Amino acid sequence: MSSLERPPHENDTPQEPRVHDAEILHGHSRQGEQHSGSDARSGYTVRFVQFRQSGFGAAPTEGCLPPAITFGFFLGCLVQLGILAAIGFVVFWCIGAVIGTLLQVRRTLNRQPTNPWIWRIANWIVCLMLVSWLAEGRP
Repeated sequence: MSSLERPPHENDTPQEPRVHDAEILHGHSRQGEQHSGSDARSGYTVRFVQFRQSGFGAAPTEGCLPPAITFGFFLGCLVQLGILAAIGFVVFWCIGAVIGTLLQVRRTLNRQPTNPWIWRIANWIVCLMLVSWLAEGRP
């Protein structure tokens, strides 16, 4: 057990989340200061990242809303346009989800604010447009 993990409580009370990753932001000693003896220390700034704070996955307030919306669009394509269009919607949605996740990872690594709803809504719109365009000439 590392020093960052806490042992479980006996009465099953909620614990604080464990730290998953630590990042050293500044590893250089301060310039212009003279350090003498054994108490010379470098100035380190450590930032702790927890997975639920980094923007990945569903937030606790979202629940199962995005998968439910996606499944609703799948059922709408199935009823209105047929089984091939519904399968096409799922394939296009998977491609868009991978691209959206990669863009969100890039923004997170650049320390820019992320909002997964932007690429989700854009993904749903593009997938529905592609499926309706391709199913336009169906018999």
